[in-house]
Amino acid sequence: MLHKKKEHPKEKSNLHQRNKHRERYDFKQLVASCAELAPYVILNRYNDESIDFADPEAVKMLNKALLKQYYDIEFWDIPAGYLCPPIPGRADYIHHVADILCGSNYGKIPTGETVKCFDIGVGANCVYPIVGNKEYGWSFIGSDIDPVSIESASRIVELNQILKGKVELRLQQKPRDTF
Repeated sequence: MLHKKKEHPKEKSNLHQRNKHRERYDFKQLVASCAELAPYVILNRYNDESIDFADPEAVKMLNKALLKQYYDIEFWDIPAGYLCPPIPGRADYIHHVADILCGSNYGKIPTGETVKCFDIGVGANCVYPIVGNKEYGWSFIGSDIDPVSIESASRIVELNQILKGKVELRLQQKPRDTF
């Protein structure tokens, strides 16, 4: 059953002002950049294009399309059962970190590879290094205690030229230790 067409705000004002995901998803554009998303695009009860956010494969394909369209990531995949984080929220986090760094850098956001970030628990998805590198040019060391996560994140880095030499991944052999 279709409901009356819903009025949507032009922007998601709860997201950081530099976040590329403040507007509603343009599914035609996302499918154009990642055809694998097409089978998951549906019309919701308001007759708007969307996906079934309860379907893990649909969410994974949406992430893949977002990463390709906005962050120039040609290859992105995660093993079944691993965290598939919402890209807009992860981008927000990176922008807020940039704001914090700006506060101790004479009001200017530090950019470039000389900014070295340590992502503890990089996970199989490698999202923070992807977003931080694309948005600000930061370099990353990502660590994790899970060999499968490191293997997956390493594959993402290896298969995306823009990440090579900018993201280093390390398996933490002692899970009780952070560094």
